[in-house]
Amino acid sequence: MKTILDISVLLVTFAMMLTVGMGLETSHFKALARRRRVLPAVLIGQTVLLPLIGWCITRAAALPPHLSAGILLMAACPVGSIANFFTSLARANTALSVAANMLTCLLAAPTMAAVFEIYGRMAGERFVFAAPSLQLGIRVMLMTAVPIVLGMVLRRLAPRHVARIGSLIQAACTLGILGVVALVVAAQADSLAAQWKPAAAASLALMTIAMLAGWITSAAVGLPTADRMTFAVVFATRNVALGSAVAVTLLGRVDYAAFGVVYFLTEVPLLLALVAIHRRRQPRSDRTPSTETTQ
Repeated sequence: MKTILDISVLLVTFAMMLTVGMGLETSHFKALARRRRVLPAVLIGQTVLLPLIGWCITRAAALPPHLSAGILLMAACPVGSIANFFTSLARANTALSVAANMLTCLLAAPTMAAVFEIYGRMAGERFVFAAPSLQLGIRVMLMTAVPIVLGMVLRRLAPRHVARIGSLIQAACTLGILGVVALVVAAQADSLAAQWKPAAAASLALMTIAMLAGWITSAAVGLPTADRMTFAVVFATRNVALGSAVAVTLLGRVDYAAFGVVYFLTEVPLLLALVAIHRRRQPRSDRTPSTETTQ
């Protein structure tokens, strides 16, 4: 089971990052550089606010060590690709969601390594993520930045083929994520059955506070309502596949990935409810998808 899970999460993570790269062009980086308010807000939220929220939850709640580790791991992960689906469904700023997803995935190696180092210093003792930050950062880079760059190269060399197979790879990634969730559930069935209530409560707390942090951050930099909704979604949506890959293949701890499963299962209905509320509150004249990000 462990070998199957290792191979599965690596393949799914590589394929997901490859699809991110296949959707990237150099013009996207130029557009990001012009977003003087948006870019810092996304980076600060992902590298400072979310890990801080996760840390506070673990200190406020009496949780088993592996659940606390799972919370901290999810809080350090980049934006999940499913955020693009939720923002599109909400008729919010999908372009901003895609940019946040791509940027945070591309920078996942240094940001996650830095967050883990900060966790260790705040704990004041040997931390649960035992792998050295530099070593962990290099491994995460091999799972994120390398396939993203490869995807960009493929897009540049064979754009027609990439356009043809891109949707197929995305569909395969979706099935792969569901498969990984099923494998983690099978491997941690007893633990999940015994601790799903505190795990679900912690997931709900992390997501709810993250959404509020995203909304407040975007409001603080003067973004319009559609962009605030996008920030709320991307702050709450974590890359469960990458978190599982770090937990299972790099740290050798399937139990850390169990929280990611509960988070994913809690995330979907909560965000669908948020989307429904947002759509009902939209004026009829605004009920069209936003495709451009406020500069």
